[in-house]
Amino acid sequence: MRKTDKKISVILLAAGKSKRFQQDKTFFEIEGIPIAVKSLLTILSLKFIDKIFIVSSNDNFTKFQDFILGKDYEKKIVILKGSDTRSSSFLKAVDHINHNNIQIDYLIIHDAARPYASQEIFLKGIDLLQKYDAVIPGLSPTDTVKIFNDDGFVTETLDRNKLINVQTPQFFKKDIFFENIKNISPSDIYTDDSSLLDNTSIKVKIMPGEINNIKITTKYDVENKLIYYGTGFDLHELEKGSSLRLGGIDIDFQYRLKGHSDGDVLIHSMIDSILGAASLGDIGKFFPSTDKSLRGIDSTIMLRKVSDIISEKKFKIVNLDNTIIAQKPRMTNHIEDMKLNLAKILRIDPKQINIKSTTTDFIGIIGSEKAIASQSICSLKKN
Repeated sequence: MRKTDKKISVILLAAGKSKRFQQDKTFFEIEGIPIAVKSLLTILSLKFIDKIFIVSSNDNFTKFQDFILGKDYEKKIVILKGSDTRSSSFLKAVDHINHNNIQIDYLIIHDAARPYASQEIFLKGIDLLQKYDAVIPGLSPTDTVKIFNDDGFVTETLDRNKLINVQTPQFFKKDIFFENIKNISPSDIYTDDSSLLDNTSIKVKIMPGEINNIKITTKYDVENKLIYYGTGFDLHELEKGSSLRLGGIDIDFQYRLKGHSDGDVLIHSMIDSILGAASLGDIGKFFPSTDKSLRGIDSTIMLRKVSDIISEKKFKIVNLDNTIIAQKPRMTNHIEDMKLNLAKILRIDPKQINIKSTTTDFIGIIGSEKAIASQSICSLKKN
């Protein structure tokens, strides 16, 4: 961003009804931070912003007041009560600015329901606004777009190379923008602020949008962004045997792992990490050591069962990172076979599984070659 001495303000629109979200989304928390607050914090991180006008619903007005009360940025924020439509809410901010003769050179309009907009998109927009009268971010659609008539029949296929999915924040030279929107009415219906300039001589410049800058509209938009994490750890003693069972494969070794099942510590730590990420308890909840029918069970059977359980809960695995801790045997030549086997059981790409190995440098029960351990970290997201 080039240096500018312009006075820059933001209108943050947060008065929507959230009908498709099925509850008020404004203060719905994503990773502990309300959606609107997440948007506001990004704007506040931009030190060149002079004023922020939050247009709130009546229900959330005091929540916004409570959030900014006593903060060092309280004086730069004005909270206004919005209305039933985007147009009427926006005009509340416009009227406040005009009535109080607030000096603004550049005006940014942003939807509070776009909490993933980055600092960079704001910086690029302001930078371009020094050259153009209006700037909006957007992405080319990946789907083919068709127009259909009232009877549900296609009438035209549009050239998607000339189409754009518009986002906010949107950027305007305030005086030019206000001059050209004098005739809009609170009852006007529109979903994009730059469209108010469609029938004017003002040229609106398009800049690249951000793929992550989605508008939170339904619960799916939130769940699709959240990542859930879980950890797992397991350790078993070694005893004399003909092979070592690890990662669901048999390794030629003079010892085997002791356990109620086959003692596969890698799979056991993976199971605990998966269940932990899904908040479903641990391996003992589903496969208790008191259950005699499970004695000697192949751990891959348990892993497949856990895979089915999280699938029923609408989770899918993003990544599994695992560390085998063993003095012997060397794991290097077996890791790829383990990954392929485990990926097949979990029905995921082998690239989603990482397996490392380390020793304890001859320290402790593992270092004395009397035990092997494994630790795992799993990340899940909702389907």
